[in-house]
Amino acid sequence: MKNKLSFIFRIAVSLALIFALFKFVPYRELLALYARASKLYLTLAFLAILACHVLCAQRWRLLLAALDVKIPFREACYSFFSSLFFNLFFPSFLAGDIFRSVGISRRHGKIKKVASSVLMDRFSGSFALSLVATVAFGFGLITGRIRSERQIVLSLLVLTALVAGISLIIFSRTVFTFFTRILKDGSKLKTKLINFHDQLYFFRIHPKVFLQSLFFSALIQILTPISFFLTAKAFGADLGLMYFLILVPIIMAIALIPITIAGAGTREAAAVYFFALVGLSKSMSLGISLLNLAFSIISGIIGGIFYVAIYHRWIQSRS
Repeated sequence: MKNKLSFIFRIAVSLALIFALFKFVPYRELLALYARASKLYLTLAFLAILACHVLCAQRWRLLLAALDVKIPFREACYSFFSSLFFNLFFPSFLAGDIFRSVGISRRHGKIKKVASSVLMDRFSGSFALSLVATVAFGFGLITGRIRSERQIVLSLLVLTALVAGISLIIFSRTVFTFFTRILKDGSKLKTKLINFHDQLYFFRIHPKVFLQSLFFSALIQILTPISFFLTAKAFGADLGLMYFLILVPIIMAIALIPITIAGAGTREAAAVYFFALVGLSKSMSLGISLLNLAFSIISGIIGGIFYVAIYHRWIQSRS
C-alpha cells in the first residue's frame, strides 16, 4: 500500500510540474516549434541518445567482466534496454538498476558482484557528468565562449561536492568506517554494508578498470548534451555547444532526484530555468526537454519489446 501511494504521489508531482510549466509556456508555441523543426537534426539527436544507451551497456559489461561476471555484449544490451522500460514506471532510475541486478544474477549468480557493478556503473556516470560540466565550464571561461552566471557556478559547486563526497565514501575505508560507526557492531546491516563496500573497493585497488569505465562515461556524458544541442538546432536555436556541455549535466543530475517518474517534470523545470539564463526562450527550452523525454520513452518502448520478445525467456531459462 505504501509503495502504491508513493507511486501515485510521484505521478502527481510529475503531472503538476509539467502542468505548471504549460501555464508559463503556451502550448501553441510548442506546436509551432515542432511543426517547423528540422527532421534531420531530430533524427540525429535520437541516434545520439541510442548511442548513449549502447555505450552504457558496454560500460556495464566491462565492469561485470572485471568482477569475473562475463556476459556477451548482446545480453548486456538486452538487459540495459529492458531496464529502460521499467524506469518508465518508477521514480528515478532505481527500478531499472534493480532489474539489471536481478536479471543478470539470476542467470549468472554472484549477486553481490553484480550489484556492486551496477552501483559503480552509476557512480562512474555521475563522476563523468561532473567532470565534463566542470571542464567545459573552465574551458569556456578561458576561451571567452561563455559568460559566468552565479546560479550555474553554484550548481556546479554543489554537483562537484556531492560527487567528491561519494568518491570518498567508496574509495576511502577511513571515511566509510567513520559513517558506519553509527551502526551497532556486529549488526547484520553493518556486516552487509562492509561486505558490499569490499566489492566496491575492488575498483580502488584496480584503477585501470575504473578509468576504462570513466572513458565510456565521458563519451556518454558528451553525447547527451550533443543530443540536446542537435534538438536545439532543429528548432533554429543559436546557442553554442559549450553551454549544453555545462548545463545538460546539471539538468540530468536534477532529474535523478527521486521525486518524479523517470525525472519527468523536474528535468523540464530545470531545463527551462537554466537555458533561460543563457538566452533561450522558455518555449524552446521546454520543447527541447520534452523531446528528450520523448526519446527516453521511445527507448523504453524499444527495451520493452526486447524484454517481451527475448530477454524474459533468457531470465527464465537462466544461463
